[in-house]
Amino acid sequence: MRKILIPLLVLALFCVGICALAEGNEAISLEVRTGKLPVYASDDPAAAGLGLSAGAAGENLPVLVLAVKKNVQLQTVVTPKTEKNKKVTLQAGDDTIIRIKGNTITGLKSGETVLTVASQANPDVMEKFIVLVYQPVTRIAVTASEKSVAAGDSMALTPVFTPENATLKAVTWSSANEAIATVDENGNVTGVKKGNVRITAVAKDGSGIKANVNVKVTQKAGEVTLDKAEFTVDTGRNAVLKASVLPKETDNKKVIWSSSDESIATVNAQGRVTGVAVGDCEIICTSESNREVQARAVVHVQQPVTKVTFGEAPVIYAGESGQLTWTTEPENATNPAVAFRSGNEKILQVDENGAITALQSGDAYVEVVTKDGSNRKARLKIRVLQHVTGVHMKRNTAYIDISTSSTTGAALEPANASNQNMTWESADPSIATVEPVKKQTSRINIKGIRKGETYITGTTEDGGFQTGILVKVGDWESSLKLVDAYVEGDAACPTVRNVSNLNITSITIEVSVYDIDGNPVPCNRKNSSNTFHMVYKKTLGPNETTSLRNWKVTDYKLPDSLLVSRYVISIKEFEIDHDWVKVIRERKRPTKKCPVHL
Repeated sequence: MRKILIPLLVLALFCVGICALAEGNEAISLEVRTGKLPVYASDDPAAAGLGLSAGAAGENLPVLVLAVKKNVQLQTVVTPKTEKNKKVTLQAGDDTIIRIKGNTITGLKSGETVLTVASQANPDVMEKFIVLVYQPVTRIAVTASEKSVAAGDSMALTPVFTPENATLKAVTWSSANEAIATVDENGNVTGVKKGNVRITAVAKDGSGIKANVNVKVTQKAGEVTLDKAEFTVDTGRNAVLKASVLPKETDNKKVIWSSSDESIATVNAQGRVTGVAVGDCEIICTSESNREVQARAVVHVQQPVTKVTFGEAPVIYAGESGQLTWTTEPENATNPAVAFRSGNEKILQVDENGAITALQSGDAYVEVVTKDGSNRKARLKIRVLQHVTGVHMKRNTAYIDISTSSTTGAALEPANASNQNMTWESADPSIATVEPVKKQTSRINIKGIRKGETYITGTTEDGGFQTGILVKVGDWESSLKLVDAYVEGDAACPTVRNVSNLNITSITIEVSVYDIDGNPVPCNRKNSSNTFHMVYKKTLGPNETTSLRNWKVTDYKLPDSLLVSRYVISIKEFEIDHDWVKVIRERKRPTKKCPVHL
C-alpha cells in the first residue's frame, strides 16, 4: 500500500526563475526550498487522487498539496548574497482557495490555484506552483453487511467518512490475521477459519485517520446426519429422529424440520414425527446456518394391529396335525402378520403359519404376537388328546351269584386315552345284565339273573375297539366251607375246604376279637380295630382242604387286653384262578365263634 502524501518526486532544491543582472552586472536568482514540503510532479497519480484537474496537470508545474485549514511557510533564497533586497512576493491566482500572509500559505477550501513567488528586487525572477487544497478525512467509521461471516463466505465492509466533503474517500484495508480472514482492496472480507480478527481501514489521503472493526468468523454446517435413514411409525403414534450437525465446531447447530407430505406424517421442531395416514413420505432436516445442507429419512406410516384373537381351539390328537385360526383388527392393518410360540414343545409344536403338530397328550398354551411392533398378543389353551388304540378286560371270567352284582372293568389302551367311554351289551340278559358304573363307562356292574353262562361285550366310543368277559351265574358264595376253627394260645386256626369245582388261588379269612363282656378288643396294627386278616395263598383244588401251616397273618398285633374271651372267624373273600375275586356277602359268610380257654 502507498501513502498518497509521500511525494513521488521531491525537489531537494527547486530553482525556477529568471536571472537578471544586478548592480555590478551580477544576475539575481530565486530559489524556493521544497525539500520538506508535500510537492508532487504534475503527473503523479497521488496528486490526481487528491483532485488535481487535468488542466492543471497539463501546465506541468510542481504541485504543492495543502489541507484545508492547514498552512505551510515557504522558505526562499535570493542570490547573490550582495543583493540587499532578498524579499519575495507571493500571489495567488484565486485567493478564495488559499490565503497568503507573508510567506505563509493557508488552505481555505478545496480546489487548485496557481501560486507565483517573485523576487521583489526583480519581479521578473519568479517560481510558479499549482497549490492543490484538499479536504482531509477527520474520522472513519466502518459498517458491515453482516454481523459475522462464515468460513468460506464473504461479506462487505463499507467505510463512512467524516466530513462528507472529504476530498479523497478511500482507504487501505488490512487484516490482523489472514489465517482467520482476508480482506481485499474493496473491503470484501472472506472467512478462512473460525475465530475473531481485527480489520483495519486507513485513509488514503495521508491524514493518518484509521478505523478498526472486529470480524467474527463462524463455522457453518457442512453436513447433517440422522440416526435413522428409514423407520416405521403407527398412525397416531410418534417416533423421534435425532440430528447431528458437523463439523463439531459448527457455531449454529440448529436445524429446521419439515415433511414432504404432511397428510402422511408431520414433524415438530424437536424432530418428533407423528403418523397421520398410511403411506410413505420423507422427513427433511435442514441446517439453519446452511440451507444447502440437508439430511432425509423415509418414514413408513402404518396402521397397527389393535387386537388379535384366536378362533376355537382345534380338536387334535397326539401324532396328528391341526390348524390354528385367528383374526387381527382392524381389517386395514398395514402388517397383519403374526408369530406363534408353543408354551410346551414336548406336547405340541406350531410353525409360522399356525400349523400344529401334536406330539403327546396334555395341555399346552399357544401364544400369538403381532409382527408390526404393536406387540398385540393372545393365548389359547390347546388340549392334545390321545386316541384309543385298543382295549382289554381286567378279568377273564366273572363269577356272579343270582340276584347279586359285581363290579369289573376294561382297560383302555393306552391308559391315558382321552375318551374312556364304552358301550356294553349282554349276549343273554336273562342270565346276566350289564350297566356302566355312573360316568365311568369303562367300569361295569354285572348282575346275575339266573344260573347259566353268557358273554358281555364292550365297545370303545373312540375307535370301536371291542373286548368281552365270560359271565358265569351260580351259587359261588357257597364254594368254600369252614370245616373247623379254634384258637390255640393267641393264634386262630381255621380249616377250609373247597366244595366247588373251582380252582381257588387265594382265600382271605377275617378274625374279630372280643372280651368277656362282648366288647371289641383292638388287635389290628394298622388301624387299631378288633379285626385282623389271614390269607391262604396256596391253590386249593376241588374237595381240597387247607393246611394250617400255609396261613399268613397280615395285620395282627397282640391284644392290649388280657381278658380276650372269643374269636369270631369268617371267610371274607376268595380268588378264582388268579383272576376273579369273589367277595362273600356278610350274611352268607361261613363263620365260627371260637372261645378262648384261660
